[in-house]
Amino acid sequence: MLCGRSRLEFSVHAEAGIPGMILGLSDDLFRTGAEGDVGVLLDGVYRGQASVRREAGRVLVGLPTHLLAREVDLLDLRDGRSLLKTACFILPCYELTTGAITVSGGAIVGDFSVRGLDDHVLVECIENGQVLARGFATRAGGTDYRFHLPFPTLLTPQQQVACLFRIAGLFLDGPPFLLTMQTLGYLGYVDRPEPGCVTGWVCDMTMPDRRVAVDLVRDGVVLQTVLADRFREDLLALGIGDGHAGFSFTLPHDGSFRNPADVSVVVSGGSLNLVNSPLMVFAPPPFRGAFDRLHGMSAHGWALNMADPKTPVQVEAVCNGQVLATATARLFRGDLLDAGLNEGFCAYKIDIGKQILDLLGQEIQVRIAGHPDLVLTGSPQVATQNPNLLRYLKPARGMNPALLPRLRRTLDHRVGPLRLSIVMPVYNTPRDWLVQAIESVLAQWCGRWELICIDDCSTAPHVGAVLRAYADRDPRIRVLTPQVNGGIAVATNLGLRAARGDYVTFLDHDDVLEPDAIYHLLKTARETDADFIYSDEATTDENIDSIADVKARPAFSYDYYLSHPYFVHMLCVRRRLAHEIGGWDERMAISADVDFVLRVLARAASIAHVPRILYRWRTHGGSTGHAKKKAVMEATCAAIQRHLDQAHPGAMVSAGLGFNQFRVDWPATEGKILIVIPTKNKADLVRVAIDSIARTSAGADYRIVVVDHDSTEPESVAYFKSIRDRCTVMKYTGEFNYSRMNNLAVRKHGRDADFILFLNNDIEAITDGWLDRMRRLAHRPEVGIVGALLLYPDRRVQHAGVIMGFNGSADHAFKFEDVYLNDGNQRSFGYNCSLTSVRDFSAVTAACMMMRRSVFDQVGGFDETLKVGFNDTDFCLRVREAGLKVLYDGYTVLFHHESATRSQTRQVMHPEDTERMLHRHGRILEGGDPFYNPNLSVTAQDHVVRDDNGCGRGRVRVTRLCASM
Repeated sequence: MLCGRSRLEFSVHAEAGIPGMILGLSDDLFRTGAEGDVGVLLDGVYRGQASVRREAGRVLVGLPTHLLAREVDLLDLRDGRSLLKTACFILPCYELTTGAITVSGGAIVGDFSVRGLDDHVLVECIENGQVLARGFATRAGGTDYRFHLPFPTLLTPQQQVACLFRIAGLFLDGPPFLLTMQTLGYLGYVDRPEPGCVTGWVCDMTMPDRRVAVDLVRDGVVLQTVLADRFREDLLALGIGDGHAGFSFTLPHDGSFRNPADVSVVVSGGSLNLVNSPLMVFAPPPFRGAFDRLHGMSAHGWALNMADPKTPVQVEAVCNGQVLATATARLFRGDLLDAGLNEGFCAYKIDIGKQILDLLGQEIQVRIAGHPDLVLTGSPQVATQNPNLLRYLKPARGMNPALLPRLRRTLDHRVGPLRLSIVMPVYNTPRDWLVQAIESVLAQWCGRWELICIDDCSTAPHVGAVLRAYADRDPRIRVLTPQVNGGIAVATNLGLRAARGDYVTFLDHDDVLEPDAIYHLLKTARETDADFIYSDEATTDENIDSIADVKARPAFSYDYYLSHPYFVHMLCVRRRLAHEIGGWDERMAISADVDFVLRVLARAASIAHVPRILYRWRTHGGSTGHAKKKAVMEATCAAIQRHLDQAHPGAMVSAGLGFNQFRVDWPATEGKILIVIPTKNKADLVRVAIDSIARTSAGADYRIVVVDHDSTEPESVAYFKSIRDRCTVMKYTGEFNYSRMNNLAVRKHGRDADFILFLNNDIEAITDGWLDRMRRLAHRPEVGIVGALLLYPDRRVQHAGVIMGFNGSADHAFKFEDVYLNDGNQRSFGYNCSLTSVRDFSAVTAACMMMRRSVFDQVGGFDETLKVGFNDTDFCLRVREAGLKVLYDGYTVLFHHESATRSQTRQVMHPEDTERMLHRHGRILEGGDPFYNPNLSVTAQDHVVRDDNGCGRGRVRVTRLCASM
């Protein structure tokens, strides 16, 4: 072909099989003759030597097969002078043509056609002389090539890169190719690095809902790959997809990052760096953790020793350099499990206690115990009052005084003709406290009340003066002045006899009512016609505006009241009923209120619980109940025993595990107990269960049925064979169905059983007489099911009743709480003594659950459509629907060995069962668990006052007493 003034020839060396460009030049183009080797100059750059030879009157020279050039010149190797009279223009001979250049998957993609080059041709993307991307184009066939150049880094929205391309050393003509964030298709950043971790975010802008995987790379080796799917509020606020584009890498604690190191974060499978990558990272600290929140009177978070994750970390809460309290980070949290942190067991709860009231407005830190410099992320946090408690501290709850008259008229109309008598015995009350008590009555939003003050011969002169002044001010206030000091019970009865209202309530002379107290009591009385009503209350110290605790109570539980008279204020009883039972027992100087309530319960048809704080109880050193604890225990014990003698002959009461706690032992009963233990293999666990039953239940009439679900382990098969002389081993084959296993066991082997005990294979009995105690409770005709306190091996709570609606479905109460104080044998009481009481729950776990055989038959056993999960919860709810009680017994304590491992690894997942249970029992989930106060948290941690806007919205719960006692 003719190129410029030179005659060139393109050919392929067929004998070598290598394509190449051969220059065929006539002699007249040379200054001198060309022999042997010559130097090759392409576009003025020396590219090495080539051999020349003559053929048919021409000089033939082979050109490099990896380079393109516009011009070629040949040099004399002896003196470096050009052999040609002029350089030859050779570019057209390559027949170079380029196709479209695009961006795909973070890489620049294009194609071109050229002759005379190798199968792989170098392609470079260049901006301002800097090579941004480099790679090889590959022959696709004939003269066609394709290239794929991974771009090195993402661009910010403001960046624009003008790229030029160089193919085989030759810059292409034409305008530059513009690259932007939009053309690359991704947007992502690496955050400022923290020791031990790399975080950031990335989003596929072409498909924002598609999650992008990212690699952490060091020295060309991918260390970790994660999916950028974590939610970040900042991304949602910026409109970056749906906000789920965050990622986090945790650096290993194997010493590989002992020194600072350079790493890259790239879109997975390529080399596309995120903005701010590469970056230098630093060694992870030995401890990781966070101070997540102050909730109630506790600090919550997590902490982990990354070098020794199985050893729990001690943490401490600190304020102004002083350690407030300590805790061990060994509680379970599902989000920590999801994050891969010690299987979820590294959360902590530091109980700061009532000190929190003295710390309001101050900063609290959480740190690794004994290491002042190892302060957890999230510290400090300012101690603040729960917003749902703050509203109680506003005068008149923040109500505009100008609106109060209209509000009173409205509420008076709503409660109708009902009137409430408030009986308040008074004796030497400090002036300010007495004034606060009376003012709280005058401030009521509902005016349907009378206040009867009984001055029990006070010697303090201000008492009479204050009472007379208020009586002169408001005709609804009456003052009675007995001639002798008769004590609280006598004074109360004077007030009861003088009362004119339909209902009567009691106010201690040093306490206060909340402004809506009278309205809610009368409203409940009108709507429910209950004989007896009680509410929640707040306790304070001597400062009535310093709320120390909230007593958020469940619906009425008769056994709970016998175990721990759990409501004190505010009580409201039908006046006629109070008169019929003779008022308070005037022989009792202490605990007459408990005796009065028990006698009311014996006659009342129904009792209602108002789940609202209606009363503020001022606790101080002079309070009777706090000053004379021994006398209170003796008097209350006697009152409960008198009640039991009349209502349940043979039942005996004794002091419980703490102040104001009592143990009731119900009459002994006979009856064979069928114990059903399902298992698959696990002979070691079953052996412990069976041996512990024998050790702790000597002489008990029971029979054990082991349901063997296709066991295959030789040691298990051998063990089950060895126990056939003392246990029944029932074979079960097929898919796992917990409900069916238990139903079959009862129907095949329970014909002569009076009681059924369902027991997990990983239970260990530890207390003598527990089996007989459960049978005594289950024998009572009003009781349907009895459950137990189950402990993990480290003596934390595995089960202490089931709360419906907790965490969206149902969960165990007090889970992972310590059962014993300071690693000793003194029991932790739990919220309002729930852990150490016998009380109603909506459900208990079938890991240890006893009932009469007749109850099992009455409800038809377990629902076999619930194969794995919530079958026990469903069973309990159906038993309650049948009008029977489900009791938790805080005195029956057993170990539950393996379930901690199963729950932490989520080996048991049952979404279908969950959905079926939620659908079937939606009413209780929507209306709230009657035995869990609606003012308590329903997420994260149970039995703390909720801090969302759900407080004060719970329904009044009414219990018909004929079925609950």
